[in-house]
Amino acid sequence: MEALRTWALTVALAALAGGIVRLLTPKGSVEKALRTVVAVFLLSAFLSPMFSRGNINLDWILPAELGQAPTLHAFELEIARQIQQAVEVELRGRIKRVLAAQGLDGQILIRTDILSDGSIEIVTAKVMIPPGSDTAGLAAALKADTELDVEIVKE
Repeated sequence: MEALRTWALTVALAALAGGIVRLLTPKGSVEKALRTVVAVFLLSAFLSPMFSRGNINLDWILPAELGQAPTLHAFELEIARQIQQAVEVELRGRIKRVLAAQGLDGQILIRTDILSDGSIEIVTAKVMIPPGSDTAGLAAALKADTELDVEIVKE
């Protein structure tokens, strides 16, 4: 909180100083140059916390070759992982709904992989249900809902 107060005071004092300088500046060609200098001064005062390395983390801005910022590839990979997890959760939810509609309960195994082009491949979609369960129509219902050939295993 103290850093925020200090920053606000710095910006206010910079604005006051800039205003006084502009009032004392003679009209003419010097005025334009001084207006630019005052604008840069105010901008630097406003942005000073971002460049002070005090309480604000700038690792996301720094070039990757410094070893402090993640690369674009790392961001893309993280997004692909999150999408991969969302696909698995959505598919698992669809299969659970189909099982519940059939009056069945079982374990669901979903395995996906991120391909080199960033697409998600569903490697395994398997449902393990108790032996003796009636699976009539289950494969067709799963195919209709998920558009996948889900392997059904009785265990």
